Amino acid sequence: MFNIIAPTYDTINKYMTLNSDKSWRKKVSNIVYKKNVKSILDVATGTGDIAFEMAKDNVKIIAIDNANEMLEIAKEKSKDFNTDSIIDFQLDDAENLTFSDNSFDAVTVGFGVRNFEDLKKGLSEMYRVLKPEGQIVILETAVPQTIISKIGYFLHTNLLIPFLGLAIAKNSNAYKYLSKSAKNFPHGERFKEILNETGFCDVAIESETFGVVNIYSANKLINN
Repeated sequence: MFNIIAPTYDTINKYMTLNSDKSWRKKVSNIVYKKNVKSILDVATGTGDIAFEMAKDNVKIIAIDNANEMLEIAKEKSKDFNTDSIIDFQLDDAENLTFSDNSFDAVTVGFGVRNFEDLKKGLSEMYRVLKPEGQIVILETAVPQTIISKIGYFLHTNLLIPFLGLAIAKNSNAYKYLSKSAKNFPHGERFKEILNETGFCDVAIESETFGVVNIYSANKLINN
């Protein structure tokens, strides 16, 4: 599905998020760089936007996805961002990572974990490749809690997003799936519990844009 919608993914993302995705990615990067990091794994990188946001000359980023067409677009964009020497885009499976234990200072995921077939397995894999005291930062959809926000969210996800998918990508079913997966994702405190169950500690949640997305950050225990 993501291979099919890859050519129009960035365009629809811009309209779908009302351009708020730029500020969300910036906040993810700011959280990551509160610590001294030299190696980052960006999981489910898609067309690479979070990886590009985090790119620095003295930091090595490996950005993975299992949709090859998304990665091809990311590689093309990398030429414009002049980040070829900083970001290494690779085809890999988030639930079966090919990297060694304790390999990265930080792991990031933007709008990816809700698409995992086995959420806990994917989180466990990311925990495994993190170094002790390493940090995971996850940007993911949420469902607003106030009545007015819920109404706006319903109209946005059930009407506008599928319309954009049909009008731009000629594929409303894919964007209906994205809306459904966002609705069904165990966001907020429930996802915090899942992170704890996976082994992460010090879980923090930052709610953004009237509660339509959350940024989760958590650490790997020093003795793991």
